[in-house]
Amino acid sequence: MRRIVYAFCTAVCVLFTAVSCSRSNDSGVDDLGGGITNNNFSNEVTRVVPLDLIQKMAAGGATIHGGTNPPRVEGFFKTGGMLQLRHSTLGAQDPLINKIHDGFYYKFYQQNGAKLKMNYQNFNRGYGARGVDAVISGEGNKFTIFFINKQMDLTTISGEIFVNDIGELSISNFQQAVINKYEDSYSPVGTVRVFKSETGYADSAREF
Repeated sequence: MRRIVYAFCTAVCVLFTAVSCSRSNDSGVDDLGGGITNNNFSNEVTRVVPLDLIQKMAAGGATIHGGTNPPRVEGFFKTGGMLQLRHSTLGAQDPLINKIHDGFYYKFYQQNGAKLKMNYQNFNRGYGARGVDAVISGEGNKFTIFFINKQMDLTTISGEIFVNDIGELSISNFQQAVINKYEDSYSPVGTVRVFKSETGYADSAREF
């Protein structure tokens, strides 16, 4: 059970503050239908994340932004409130569906082409990692970051980066998704879970 809770907590995925004016035309919540917005991935990404795994995540409800010209996402971010498991390939039987989980702080740094480093830490400071190798895809302002969490499951953070009304980086349509690479008593291999923040956004944060 501990492994499942950890997997659910891990999230990507990234930055929020209540800045309503710049968000008046964007609710920050996508339709959770999943899919790949641009089916073009660099060799750096596919060496880390095979295409079949990307496709399985997308088919399971995760939104994946492909592309070989991702935006720069370096900085500190904080999810807009807690995280909610909004979609699971286990359906209504998933014990954590529609439940609230701890939010996260993120740091993205050393971005160089499709590669970058990241740190993450939950609000309660009980779960996190530093110096995690990650890769990024995307075009324009849309991106997806791929990394392996502490349970060795593939995790993604997706969204659209923008500058809010006070000149800080924020991410709309924030989504974090996890696909189980290993079976446990609650999750068969290939189980996909999609998390959203309470606000649908992530905003700039101070170092954690």
